[in-house]
Amino acid sequence: MENVSRIKEKCVGCKSCEQSCPKHCISMTESKEGFWYPAVDEKICIECKLCLKKCPIENTEIHRNKPREVWAWRNKNDADIMRSASGGAADSAAKTILQIGGIVYGAAYDEQLIVSHIEVTDNADREKIQSSKYVQSDPKDSYSKVKQHLAEGRIVLFTGTPCQIAGLYAFLDGDQENLYTVDLICHGVPSPKFFKKYLEYQNKQTVGRVIYFNFRSKDKRGWGTQYLLKAKIKTKTKIKTKALSLDRYGKHFMDGDCYRESCYQCAYAEMNRVADLTVGDFWGIAKSHPKFNSPKGVSCVFVNTEKGQKLFEMMTPLAEIEKTTLEEAMARQGNLVKPSFRPEYRNSFYKDIDEKWFIERLHVGLQIKERIKIFIPKRIVDFLKRL
Repeated sequence: MENVSRIKEKCVGCKSCEQSCPKHCISMTESKEGFWYPAVDEKICIECKLCLKKCPIENTEIHRNKPREVWAWRNKNDADIMRSASGGAADSAAKTILQIGGIVYGAAYDEQLIVSHIEVTDNADREKIQSSKYVQSDPKDSYSKVKQHLAEGRIVLFTGTPCQIAGLYAFLDGDQENLYTVDLICHGVPSPKFFKKYLEYQNKQTVGRVIYFNFRSKDKRGWGTQYLLKAKIKTKTKIKTKALSLDRYGKHFMDGDCYRESCYQCAYAEMNRVADLTVGDFWGIAKSHPKFNSPKGVSCVFVNTEKGQKLFEMMTPLAEIEKTTLEEAMARQGNLVKPSFRPEYRNSFYKDIDEKWFIERLHVGLQIKERIKIFIPKRIVDFLKRL
């Protein structure tokens, strides 16, 4: 039948189709790997094709723009920048929208550390959407809520991966007057099921339930090299940090062998951006703009639309900024050129995910160089990278 079920593995899991179906015959079901895919009740489907009209994979050219300007960005607020993954650009956008009475949507952990998009109306909740979550966020019914708020004349900011932003525009039939969007430079997303299994493993390792998890902790070595990213884990009695490259979850995220299948053929891993602003780590800033570099973090901000320019100008009182070139900002951003490479190991990665020993059997390897880097002072690592 002519409905969204034909999309198959190209599906990005944005849930636009589920929220659009006039007959409510589409439900998102979890695959064996733990990713969401649409299941259509063919007995109810009337083949109106609205689900295809609202699908970002069927409408990949919607709201595409090349960057007009590129900036290096450092949030002036120490607490906010330290809670952010890099320079706090996305957080500055959220703070700005809240200051003018708007509503923000972004990815946050709940009490069980499940990641989903939440509605943010105050600064307390804004802190929940700070920093990176290296797992696919469940958009739930956020698109429907955004549509309702826009109809009420409210200003809305939606932050997420490019495919989630594209799904929103497809759901809304294009751009809307009071809507602002920020997309993240995305490598790909592991499944929520994988992350859940990993947390269960950590609960056993720490002898206590994990109550806090941060993929991008700056506590010990700050920010400044993508090769020494640190995860921070808390229970009620313990705190530990670990290099992502030496972690059973982090290693496979960085290797890219656990992503959703659509990530390896991502239509949004290019310079024609889907959001008003694109933000990410400004890797290579120490070489291109050494005086602007900071151990607290630096973001790159791509201003893609006129509306993005307006938002950027409203945000600037919150940060120190420096204009840069497209080439400098893209120097170490491979996912602005092409999708992540699909390793051969991806074929079997999720094969045994339902086994109790799944996480224990994941390989990290010796990684002698990575282990040595842990003991080298950060200033020396930064110096070597500049060379």
